[in-house]
Amino acid sequence: MLTKIRLRAVQHASNVCGDIEGFDFNDYDADDIAAVRKFWLQYGVVRFKKAGITDAQQVQFSHHFGEFVIHPKQLQEGGHPTHPEILVISNAMKDGKPSGAMGNSEATWHTDTWFYERPPAGAILRAVAVPPSGGDTYFLSTYIAYDTLPAPLKNAVDGRQIFFQNVYDKTGKLRLGKSTPKSQDFREWSGIVHPLVRTHGETGRKALYLGGTTEGAWIVGMSRDESDALLAELWDHTTNTKHIFVQQWDEGDIMMWDNRCTMHRRDSFDPASIRIMHRTTTSGERPV
Repeated sequence: MLTKIRLRAVQHASNVCGDIEGFDFNDYDADDIAAVRKFWLQYGVVRFKKAGITDAQQVQFSHHFGEFVIHPKQLQEGGHPTHPEILVISNAMKDGKPSGAMGNSEATWHTDTWFYERPPAGAILRAVAVPPSGGDTYFLSTYIAYDTLPAPLKNAVDGRQIFFQNVYDKTGKLRLGKSTPKSQDFREWSGIVHPLVRTHGETGRKALYLGGTTEGAWIVGMSRDESDALLAELWDHTTNTKHIFVQQWDEGDIMMWDNRCTMHRRDSFDPASIRIMHRTTTSGERPV
């Protein structure tokens, strides 16, 4: 069977994002899914423009890329009323309460749930309603970040591990099920250790793994000052790059990213506007 998919590179760098054209969400087979997976692994981020699919179709499509993962925000304000696989990201209010997660504020650079033992492999985000401006999503490749490291930095990260505390989120709120730690040193808190450079489980390529913040992150075996200085340098190198894809959303757009080799962020937007996104998340391996 001939694949129905044609791929073209979009903006900045060909391995940051690729548009997938010709995919029929009402009629696809195993060969089509294999082609999508190939492009997803090649680019790290792929986009389906104005796909206009339903929640049920999104859940069914996502199922082909791994077991579902419940995002922590789904256990709080981001649960979907009929599809437990879907995280609702929305600033809309219902009965005086948020109808989804994240509101209208900026989301800074991060990989998803970096503080998990097994962070998710992928995410599929669909635009249900978009504001007239703002709320753009930015993507970068942590393959590129690693590949372009100057030799001294590449030597500095080789074989290193990074500790992430998992007690507080990026806003300073206690995570679900956590209690206030007694120690002032976050290195003594509950957390997880991952390689600072992870090897992708499917492509075999190396990528920097910086998580989602320098707060509560420590390069194991270094002093706090040494670790903070190196992490600041790595974050600056990774995020100050021309290799960034900017997604300006249209209703029905779908972005699908590989959480093992990308980072993303979101612009804030006018709280008087409504932005509703539905997201599914698929399971991943423990970083190595």
